[in-house]
Formats: sequence, C-alpha cells, structure tokens
Amino acid sequence: MANQKPLFQAPYDIKDVSALFAIVAFVLIISAIVGNNLFGLFQDNINFG
Repeated sequence: MANQKPLFQAPYDIKDVSALFAIVAFVLIISAIVGNNLFGLFQDNINFG
C-alpha cells in the first residue's frame, strides 16, 4: 500500500492553466473597456432622436 497511485492525476500543469486564464481574463477586460469607449463615442456622434 506504500506505492499507491493518486486517485486523480492531472494531465496538465496548474501553473500553465492559471497563466492561460490570466491572459484570457486580461484580454477580456481590455476588450470590454475599449468596446465601452467606442460605443460611447458612437452614441455621442449619432443622434438617436
């Protein structure tokens, strides 16, 4: 029983997954800010009546 295999062995490295998640979150935040600014300019330039 001393040489027991772990119940769940991850096929990935948790550092790689967290780095990828951080990159995706950063890109989403930047795109949300840029999109919000562009939509604000669009609202200012076009008269919706």
